[in-house]
Amino acid sequence: MSAITTAPAQVGNGKAVHYVRKDAFHSHAIGCGRLVSRELTAQEAADRKACGPCKRAVEVLAAEPPAETKAPAADAAERAPVAPAEDDQAAKVADIERRVRPLDADTVTAVTMFDPELTYYADGTLVVMRVKDTERTGTTFGMADGAAPYAYQAVRWDDDGADLVAPHVLHRADQDAEQRRQELVTEVAARTLVLASHITAHTFQPVDQPDGEHIAWTFRTGHGAHARYHWVSTRNVLSSGDGSEYRWQAEQAARLARRTGLDEAPMAEHIALVTGEPTETLERMAASLDQDTVQLKEDGAGRWVVVRGGTFLGTVHDEGARMRRGRYAAWAPYAERRDGKVGFHHDLDAAKDAVAQAWPVEVTEIAGELGVPVTRVLEAAEQVDQGWKAEGRRAILRAEAYTGTDSRVPQAAAAEVRRRLEVPFHGPADYDGPTGLCGYDDHTTPLLSSGKLAQHDRQQGVMGGCPGSCRPGRGSREELTIRDTTAVFDNPPRPWDLACHAKDGDLVVVDGQAIEVKGLQVDKTTDTHVSLVLDRGSAGPLRFTLEDRLEYRRRVRRLDVPCRKCFVYVVMEVDEVVDGVPNTRLCGLCDRPQPGEMTEDQARARVAGTYPHAEVFQAERTEHGRLTGYTFRAGRLHSARYGWITAAGTYAQGLEDYRAQAAAMLPMAVRDEQAARL
Repeated sequence: MSAITTAPAQVGNGKAVHYVRKDAFHSHAIGCGRLVSRELTAQEAADRKACGPCKRAVEVLAAEPPAETKAPAADAAERAPVAPAEDDQAAKVADIERRVRPLDADTVTAVTMFDPELTYYADGTLVVMRVKDTERTGTTFGMADGAAPYAYQAVRWDDDGADLVAPHVLHRADQDAEQRRQELVTEVAARTLVLASHITAHTFQPVDQPDGEHIAWTFRTGHGAHARYHWVSTRNVLSSGDGSEYRWQAEQAARLARRTGLDEAPMAEHIALVTGEPTETLERMAASLDQDTVQLKEDGAGRWVVVRGGTFLGTVHDEGARMRRGRYAAWAPYAERRDGKVGFHHDLDAAKDAVAQAWPVEVTEIAGELGVPVTRVLEAAEQVDQGWKAEGRRAILRAEAYTGTDSRVPQAAAAEVRRRLEVPFHGPADYDGPTGLCGYDDHTTPLLSSGKLAQHDRQQGVMGGCPGSCRPGRGSREELTIRDTTAVFDNPPRPWDLACHAKDGDLVVVDGQAIEVKGLQVDKTTDTHVSLVLDRGSAGPLRFTLEDRLEYRRRVRRLDVPCRKCFVYVVMEVDEVVDGVPNTRLCGLCDRPQPGEMTEDQARARVAGTYPHAEVFQAERTEHGRLTGYTFRAGRLHSARYGWITAAGTYAQGLEDYRAQAAAMLPMAVRDEQAARL
């Protein structure tokens, strides 16, 4: 019987049983040569049909004679001592050397239906095998055929022994060294270029393309409210200007520069001279240029200061090797414990890392990462602060030196703030491709190659298509969504309505007094009357017919109101008595102001001298989307009247009874302005 053992395996999600060799690592089936995804247990293989080529290959191996036959004195050999493991390993290496054929130059095979392009390295090439999160280095010494449809590479390992290895998992070792050197050259050149213009640059973060290509870094200058974000490409181009308010804006600018080809420039001569140094020198230079590197500096006997750049983070004390809790005591000024102790560690580097983790994070940095206003970060931090105080934990907004937009929160609190402010993802759980911000609500979803968002649910895990599906996404979280309403076009207020339409919480006028409705009872015997239960002490319900009308002082209703341009509905809660009944609206995307347009605040300030109580401004536009002006309301209930103001600033000197009348006056006022300019 052959000494080669096999095990049942599965290919992809297939149902057939394949077989893979177990004498060494093999990633392909022994008969059909297909790539194996996992091994099967005996119970799993028992219920499956075997692959024909694999089954025949196993039968051939079973019929092969043993590698060594017994000598005539078999009984004496069996009684001999067992050979040591070193002899078995030596025999295995000798068998491989006997089977391999030399390879003078690298050989590349053609692509087949089941295998990609395979590379076999010449004898004496340093290679590294990567499989299952492990690495093993060695030297090639030929190639040999096996049961698979492709040949194996013979590798003599640096840690002793040799194997026949599938070429899929082998890589040239010197390629890794060259790749690492090129990464160091790029990093040193970029950081040198940045520090020549921004001496305080810190918090570098890589910018990668969806396919994983590294194209740039973003970095921050300044702190707190003065923080700005810039970018530097891997092709020696540094962003210009005063920087962006948020990090995502700098990332977008870097990606735009790559698409337009504006991120490449020749390397400066003095930088090219520096990057010509050996790899070890480049590693030291990269570490010294990195302002975010945490370092230990001796500060006396058994004492170290932990610093990042020029910032003091804390201290580490050596309390002696006999301390069972850990000889190195870590202390930080912003630790969660009130005495500043971070912990006790047996390793000095672990103590240093613990001190660095205790350093607080600026709220502006969190805002820059998430692309949200600083005020939202502060609100979330205040909520976490109150919750932690209720639990007896140390307050998170406690650094007196940092207030307002310069506030800082500890790392643990920052993680909680990020969790509360992060944008939820509406899509498959295993999706790892490009995403986009939905234009309907504040969530992300898979992004199609056309630039539009994929079909997704309005609420994750709840059936119901989102109106933002198959539409372009937003550029940032600051942009308005389709749910955001910027203008409402409604009918006049309706203080009078049928008594049978009353609901709990409404205010109705009875005998000259406004009384709250507590319930509605229907007379089911006649179906022609209803009774209202009013909040008026011990008095009983009042009986009304279906035609009786009452004067309402409050009638709040939830209504579906569509956008007049994109026709996407949202649910709005309005008081029909005060605001009227809305029929259409303008959403946040359809009502984007054009550059130079008068804003609502400007319009309100313009008319404030004549109409100090003007409110409910609504933009009026032409069929091409050009702003003609605003209509507004002055007064409420029976005294409500409506005015207008043009985009140029001319406003009505008299008011109209209805908003529609004020809107009809706007085009005429615009024509009068144009005629006056002529």
